[in-house]
Amino acid sequence: MRSRKFAQLGALTLAATLVLTACGDDGDDGDGGNGGGDAPEASGPPQWYFVDGNASDYSADFEPGTLEGTKATYPGAELGDEFRERLLGVDKKLKDFTYGPESYDATIVAALAAIAAGDDSGTAVGSQMQAVTVDGEKCTDFKTCADLLAEGTDIDYDGVSGPIDLNSTGSPSAATIGIFEYGNDNTIAPIDFVTGEIPDVDSVGEDQKIGKIEKGDGTLTIGGLLPTSGDLAFLGPPEIAGVNLGIQEINQNGGVNGKDVVYARTADSGDGTPNIAPSSVDGLLADNVDVIVGAASSSVSLSVIDKITQAKVVHLSPANTSTAFDTYADGGLYFRTAPSDVLQGQVMASTLVGDGHQNIAILARQDSYGEALAENVQKFFEEQGGSVVSYTLYSPEAATYTAEVEAIKAEDPDAIVIISFDEVKKIVPELIKNGLGK
Repeated sequence: MRSRKFAQLGALTLAATLVLTACGDDGDDGDGGNGGGDAPEASGPPQWYFVDGNASDYSADFEPGTLEGTKATYPGAELGDEFRERLLGVDKKLKDFTYGPESYDATIVAALAAIAAGDDSGTAVGSQMQAVTVDGEKCTDFKTCADLLAEGTDIDYDGVSGPIDLNSTGSPSAATIGIFEYGNDNTIAPIDFVTGEIPDVDSVGEDQKIGKIEKGDGTLTIGGLLPTSGDLAFLGPPEIAGVNLGIQEINQNGGVNGKDVVYARTADSGDGTPNIAPSSVDGLLADNVDVIVGAASSSVSLSVIDKITQAKVVHLSPANTSTAFDTYADGGLYFRTAPSDVLQGQVMASTLVGDGHQNIAILARQDSYGEALAENVQKFFEEQGGSVVSYTLYSPEAATYTAEVEAIKAEDPDAIVIISFDEVKKIVPELIKNGLGK
């Protein structure tokens, strides 16, 4: 297992300026991972690649070996055993830890921002979210960071999910993407971790800035808008555990401004079909929350961002990756601890090129998440000289994906990037039926 670092993405032409430096071993382990593996065989079905939306455990869904060799990317640093055990201490049934670290970090950053502001209102918390993640003395746990703030020291919180470093519009300017591979049992194991920097926006609009800082009620109250139903329900348990762990550890170490943080409850975000998030947000706002952690889906967050931010509540997602948030008129109150799709798109493209692929197909769900990630994969792959021979957006509500898969087959790609949620369970059998899988 290796860890690598990308050069800053600001002026990238990947083939020429992508700089990789070993952060762990020297990388000469001959494992065939991205960035140096042997080219795939010329014959045989195309290799599959998944992303964070469908990088799940499919041991109970497909025959053994179905996904063997499939690679996947999703944001997040290597999950250490110690933090894994802490999450399991909150929910011993956890099997998937995706976005658990980002949810924990979101909670910790919000609490530190409230301490830095000396107040718990949404606008006060929002005013300090960036400040506690950049340009100060580095600290990696709540107590150490809180103690430094109490001494009047500026801090730079680096979390379990990566460096965070929120930029001027509330998105990570540095983050880590994990690269995983499926084994014969259709579960994934990490093979690499890549840390990269994402350039800030050129300018911040007036409608992206916080206005008047309001006074809170003295108690930081957090609510969760996280998936307990729908295609992303598998993300709910680790995200909920991450938030609960964060609040537990905050309160064990003095709370925020002399009081325990209150967790109002977890409200179901769903996946947008049906659109239950707005009513869930109404309930959380009625609970007088200062911060809402969620949603997981970019599309769901976009459906409620106005309702949350116009209520002067911080909207803080642990999993949104769509680039749509970079320029959104959020009144300065939207933040996320997952990086935008610019970074995952770059990592996926580099993985494809490193594996020797030249002609790929992209099959993506037609929503803000799928389209943004697909566009970035295409952009960075083509900048490295590759060709996207099939670019297909599909309706997540489709009963079958026969036409989409047949169109891909006609272009004879050597790899297929599948950007989906749970509907991948319908897509995979269709690919196999058409000779595009094992």
